[in-house]
Amino acid sequence: MADKGEILYVRRDEVESSGVTYLQMIDELEQAYRDWAAGEAFGHPKVVSNTPDGSYFFSLNAWSKRLGLNLCHNSMGVLAELAPPGEHHLNGMEVLSDYRTAKPVAFVDSFWMSTWIPAATSGVAARKLARPDSRSVGFIATGAQARVHLPALKAVLPKLDRVIAYNRSRKGADAFAAEARAEGWNVEVTEDPRPACEADVVVSSIPKSKNSVPFCDPAWVKPGAFVSLVDCGRAWHPGLEKCERVVTDEHGQAVHEIANGHFKIPGPFEADLKDMAGGKLAPRRSAAERAVACHSGHSLGILAIASLVYRHAKKAGLGGWVPSNYR
Repeated sequence: MADKGEILYVRRDEVESSGVTYLQMIDELEQAYRDWAAGEAFGHPKVVSNTPDGSYFFSLNAWSKRLGLNLCHNSMGVLAELAPPGEHHLNGMEVLSDYRTAKPVAFVDSFWMSTWIPAATSGVAARKLARPDSRSVGFIATGAQARVHLPALKAVLPKLDRVIAYNRSRKGADAFAAEARAEGWNVEVTEDPRPACEADVVVSSIPKSKNSVPFCDPAWVKPGAFVSLVDCGRAWHPGLEKCERVVTDEHGQAVHEIANGHFKIPGPFEADLKDMAGGKLAPRRSAAERAVACHSGHSLGILAIASLVYRHAKKAGLGGWVPSNYR
């Protein structure tokens, strides 16, 4: 419930400093989909509006009885090349409402939720399908997603200690490498994407652009590897769907993402997050199985992370209060 009829507004910098850990995000996300499997939560597929001028708008909605919250997620952005210099191409806002009264309780800047949800989704899928003895992680693109995936993957695959970084801009790869080395990682920067694709765990996250062309060969993925397609496969030539295990974040959303061309692999998908959390995904059958997760950020996962930020922000006294219009 809202405090004194007011709505908590949590700004972007306060979301970042809220103290939520990556393991908490991964655990909460998995529990949310376990709740859905039990009929205690629900998440709608993403609604996407693309304009002919390079801007796009996402809307998502989900509720959770356990969390006592509903989420309306609003995300808007432009193609990477259209963003002003120094600004990110994506913005947005979460509206959290009380599950029972349907009154809004918080407005939360969605930038970090949109950034964290792919890493948390990768974390859940990696916990189920990556080899626990994985040591190396390869990044195709070294921007924000590479930075949040490092701690998220380390949280579920603690033996990871080596990074192979590929980025179209060597300057960007070097900057990422310096940050990772400062955190204790052994980092190799490569100007050829193949070594990054040959790692035990691979994360591709090239930004959406009208000039995107595939340049990664599925044949480079070695036996036993786990691949997370944060970019929905934009970096890859066809063929990843032939890997032994192929999963997604939500079956219904995947149908829409394939139809609108956002997903670059056609499926079929063996399981989604609800299946994984609900125990319907069979474990690895052999050490040589290659596993691929193609995901675009589902509403219930965003609600799970937003609920953590909301609780942490209230406990820490973060955010400001704005008047409501309940009367």
